[in-house]
Amino acid sequence: MGQYWHLVNINRREVLGHLGKLGEAFCYSFRDVMALLAGSWAGCCIMCIGDYARGCPSNVLTSEEVAEINPYMFYGFTCRYREIIPAEYVDLRGMVLRNLTKYVYVRQDVVIQELNSKKRPGDIGNILLTNICWSTNSDCTMMVDLSQGGWAGDRFDVMSLSSVEDDEEEWEDVTEDQVKLTRFALSC
Repeated sequence: MGQYWHLVNINRREVLGHLGKLGEAFCYSFRDVMALLAGSWAGCCIMCIGDYARGCPSNVLTSEEVAEINPYMFYGFTCRYREIIPAEYVDLRGMVLRNLTKYVYVRQDVVIQELNSKKRPGDIGNILLTNICWSTNSDCTMMVDLSQGGWAGDRFDVMSLSSVEDDEEEWEDVTEDQVKLTRFALSC
């Protein structure tokens, strides 16, 4: 049957609507998410939570948040978040998705060349979704199990490539590996 998913900002207690089944979510554009990550969601913990989720990755919730929820009802807890509708538009040309927790980034220009097709839009939003899903049940209606993404609950933003190149911090470009992972997930 599969579970339903929604995209949440843990820090701001906001949800960006329901995505439906995970495989279906890849057919949509993620421009709204990218606009939020370039604006009010920049630097926040982001996850795509399945409705079968029981608990969450370690170090995502504070001890106060853990005490507030029943560990078997994590999805239900996030359903109480405020639903938002982004009104911004962000031009993603020359931009990168940065994972601020892991100090890695993904280039939008390369992802567009490699993933964009007539079947579905391909952009850094697809890369994000491939990595931020979380559920304790592996049923995600896809041939590849994305239910415990390695970036679930990490902090993200969207910045210009030049800002990463000029930053004194050491950033790793993981674009090629992430394109391969996402292409594989979408091909199954």
